[in-house]
Amino acid sequence: MPRILDLTMKRLVPALATLLVGLSLSGCGGSKATPTAQPTARQQPTSGVSPCPKPSGGGFRWPSDMPSDLPQPPGAVLSTTTHTPEGLTIVRFSTPSSLQESVIFVVRSVQAAGFTLGRGDAEPAEADAPFGRNDVRGVYKMLARETCATDWLVATTRARVTGTSPLLPTPSHGPSSQPLPFG
Repeated sequence: MPRILDLTMKRLVPALATLLVGLSLSGCGGSKATPTAQPTARQQPTSGVSPCPKPSGGGFRWPSDMPSDLPQPPGAVLSTTTHTPEGLTIVRFSTPSSLQESVIFVVRSVQAAGFTLGRGDAEPAEADAPFGRNDVRGVYKMLARETCATDWLVATTRARVTGTSPLLPTPSHGPSSQPLPFG
Protein backbone atom coordinates (compact mmCIF):
# COMPACT_ATOMS: atom_id res chain seq x y z
CA MET A 1 0.00 0.00 0.00
CA PRO A 2 2.79 2.56 0.79
CA ARG A 3 4.26 1.98 -2.71
CA ILE A 4 0.88 2.76 -4.32
CA LEU A 5 0.58 5.89 -2.17
CA ASP A 6 4.13 6.93 -3.12
CA LEU A 7 3.39 6.47 -6.85
CA THR A 8 0.11 8.37 -6.48
CA MET A 9 1.88 11.23 -4.68
CA LYS A 10 4.55 11.44 -7.41
CA ARG A 11 1.77 11.95 -9.94
CA LEU A 12 -0.29 14.22 -7.70
CA VAL A 13 2.43 16.71 -6.71
CA PRO A 14 3.06 18.08 -10.26
CA ALA A 15 -0.70 18.31 -10.85
CA LEU A 16 -1.16 20.05 -7.49
CA ALA A 17 1.64 22.50 -8.28
CA THR A 18 0.05 23.34 -11.63
CA LEU A 19 -3.33 23.79 -9.98
CA LEU A 20 -1.99 25.98 -7.18
CA VAL A 21 -0.01 28.17 -9.56
CA GLY A 22 -3.03 28.46 -11.87
CA LEU A 23 -5.30 29.39 -8.99
CA SER A 24 -2.90 31.99 -7.71
CA LEU A 25 -2.64 33.58 -11.16
CA SER A 26 -6.36 33.69 -11.85
CA GLY A 27 -9.13 35.45 -10.00
CA CYS A 28 -12.34 34.02 -8.70
CA GLY A 29 -15.32 35.67 -10.34
CA GLY A 30 -18.97 35.48 -9.48
CA SER A 31 -20.40 36.89 -12.71
CA LYS A 32 -22.87 34.76 -14.65
CA ALA A 33 -22.52 36.83 -17.84
CA THR A 34 -21.75 35.04 -21.06
CA PRO A 35 -17.98 35.00 -21.50
CA THR A 36 -16.55 36.89 -24.45
CA ALA A 37 -13.10 36.67 -25.94
CA GLN A 38 -11.08 39.49 -24.44
CA PRO A 39 -7.39 39.93 -23.81
CA THR A 40 -6.35 38.81 -20.35
CA ALA A 41 -4.16 40.77 -18.02
CA ARG A 42 -2.79 37.72 -16.22
CA GLN A 43 0.70 38.07 -14.97
CA GLN A 44 2.82 35.39 -16.62
CA PRO A 45 5.94 34.23 -14.82
CA THR A 46 8.93 35.49 -16.75
CA SER A 47 12.33 33.90 -16.34
CA GLY A 48 11.94 33.59 -12.57
CA VAL A 49 11.64 37.33 -11.98
CA SER A 50 9.56 38.01 -8.89
CA PRO A 51 7.66 41.23 -8.15
CA CYS A 52 8.89 40.83 -4.55
CA PRO A 53 12.37 41.71 -3.29
CA LYS A 54 14.65 38.73 -2.72
CA PRO A 55 14.36 37.72 0.97
CA SER A 56 17.45 38.27 3.08
CA GLY A 57 18.20 37.38 6.66
CA GLY A 58 15.53 35.89 8.82
CA GLY A 59 15.25 32.22 9.51
CA PHE A 60 14.94 30.61 12.90
CA ARG A 61 15.43 27.25 14.56
CA TRP A 62 12.35 24.99 14.58
CA PRO A 63 11.19 23.90 18.06
CA SER A 64 12.85 20.69 19.25
CA ASP A 65 9.69 18.60 18.73
CA MET A 66 9.54 19.48 15.00
CA PRO A 67 11.81 17.88 12.41
CA SER A 68 14.91 20.04 12.06
CA ASP A 69 15.02 19.31 8.31
CA LEU A 70 11.48 20.57 7.71
CA PRO A 71 11.85 23.16 4.92
CA GLN A 72 11.62 26.76 6.05
CA PRO A 73 11.11 29.51 3.45
CA PRO A 74 13.77 32.18 2.96
CA GLY A 75 13.36 35.32 5.02
CA ALA A 76 11.14 33.65 7.64
CA VAL A 77 10.55 35.78 10.75
CA LEU A 78 9.16 33.90 13.77
CA SER A 79 5.99 35.25 15.43
CA THR A 80 4.88 32.61 17.97
CA THR A 81 5.23 28.96 18.91
CA THR A 82 2.42 27.11 20.69
CA HIS A 83 2.30 23.59 22.14
CA THR A 84 -1.14 22.08 22.79
CA PRO A 85 -1.92 19.43 25.43
CA GLU A 86 -2.83 17.06 22.56
CA GLY A 87 0.76 17.13 21.29
CA LEU A 88 0.37 19.63 18.44
CA THR A 89 3.16 22.14 17.84
CA ILE A 90 2.07 25.30 16.02
CA VAL A 91 4.60 27.76 14.64
CA ARG A 92 3.52 31.10 13.16
CA PHE A 93 5.86 33.23 11.08
CA SER A 94 5.89 35.58 8.09
CA THR A 95 7.91 35.93 4.91
CA PRO A 96 8.48 38.78 2.45
CA SER A 97 7.20 36.69 -0.46
CA SER A 98 4.01 36.38 -2.47
CA LEU A 99 1.51 33.60 -1.90
CA GLN A 100 2.44 32.12 -5.29
CA GLU A 101 6.15 32.03 -4.37
CA SER A 102 5.24 30.47 -1.02
CA VAL A 103 3.20 27.68 -2.63
CA ILE A 104 5.96 26.98 -5.14
CA PHE A 105 8.48 26.82 -2.27
CA VAL A 106 6.38 24.23 -0.42
CA VAL A 107 5.73 22.10 -3.50
CA ARG A 108 9.41 22.06 -4.47
CA SER A 109 11.05 21.84 -1.05
CA VAL A 110 8.89 19.57 1.09
CA GLN A 111 9.10 16.51 -1.14
CA ALA A 112 12.80 17.14 -1.81
CA ALA A 113 13.35 16.98 1.98
CA GLY A 114 11.83 13.50 2.10
CA PHE A 115 8.31 14.38 3.21
CA THR A 116 5.19 13.28 1.32
CA LEU A 117 2.77 16.03 0.33
CA GLY A 118 -0.92 15.38 0.76
CA ARG A 119 -3.76 16.96 -1.19
CA GLY A 120 -3.67 20.68 -0.53
CA ASP A 121 -6.10 23.48 -1.21
CA ALA A 122 -5.63 26.93 -2.70
CA GLU A 123 -7.79 30.00 -2.97
CA PRO A 124 -6.88 33.50 -4.16
CA ALA A 125 -5.54 34.62 -0.76
CA GLU A 126 -4.68 31.37 1.04
CA ALA A 127 -3.31 27.89 0.52
CA ASP A 128 -2.53 24.84 2.60
CA ALA A 129 -0.49 21.71 2.09
CA PRO A 130 -0.56 18.70 4.43
CA PHE A 131 2.59 16.58 4.67
CA GLY A 132 3.94 13.57 6.46
CA ARG A 133 6.98 11.37 6.97
CA ASN A 134 7.18 8.33 9.19
CA ASP A 135 5.32 9.36 12.37
CA VAL A 136 5.34 13.11 11.64
CA ARG A 137 2.10 14.63 10.34
CA GLY A 138 1.66 18.30 9.63
CA VAL A 139 0.33 21.10 7.51
CA TYR A 140 1.67 24.33 6.03
CA LYS A 141 -0.99 27.06 5.95
CA MET A 142 -0.20 30.25 4.02
CA LEU A 143 -2.22 33.47 3.98
CA ALA A 144 -1.44 36.43 1.71
CA ARG A 145 -1.34 39.57 3.84
CA GLU A 146 -0.06 41.83 1.03
CA THR A 147 1.39 41.25 -2.44
CA CYS A 148 4.83 40.53 -0.98
CA ALA A 149 3.94 39.46 2.56
CA THR A 150 2.70 36.00 3.50
CA ASP A 151 1.72 34.81 6.98
CA TRP A 152 2.43 31.15 7.68
CA LEU A 153 1.26 28.59 10.18
CA VAL A 154 3.03 25.24 10.36
CA ALA A 155 1.47 22.64 12.64
CA THR A 156 3.00 19.22 13.34
CA THR A 157 2.32 16.26 15.56
CA ARG A 158 3.61 12.72 15.94
CA ALA A 159 1.22 9.89 15.26
CA ARG A 160 1.34 6.13 15.38
CA VAL A 161 1.84 5.02 11.78
CA THR A 162 -0.91 2.72 10.51
CA GLY A 163 -2.27 1.99 7.06
CA THR A 164 -5.33 4.18 7.68
CA SER A 165 -3.76 7.05 9.64
CA PRO A 166 -4.87 10.49 8.40
CA LEU A 167 -2.23 13.18 7.89
CA LEU A 168 -3.38 14.89 11.07
CA PRO A 169 -4.94 12.55 13.62
CA THR A 170 -8.52 13.19 14.66
CA PRO A 171 -9.37 13.48 18.34
CA SER A 172 -10.17 10.12 19.88
CA HIS A 173 -12.88 11.49 22.18
CA GLY A 174 -15.20 13.53 19.97
CA PRO A 175 -14.66 16.89 18.34
CA SER A 176 -11.90 18.94 19.86
CA SER A 177 -12.92 22.03 21.77
CA GLN A 178 -9.77 23.67 20.39
CA PRO A 179 -9.61 23.33 16.58
CA LEU A 180 -6.42 24.23 14.75
CA PRO A 181 -6.05 28.00 14.95
CA PHE A 182 -6.02 28.72 11.22
CA GLY A 183 -7.11 32.16 10.36
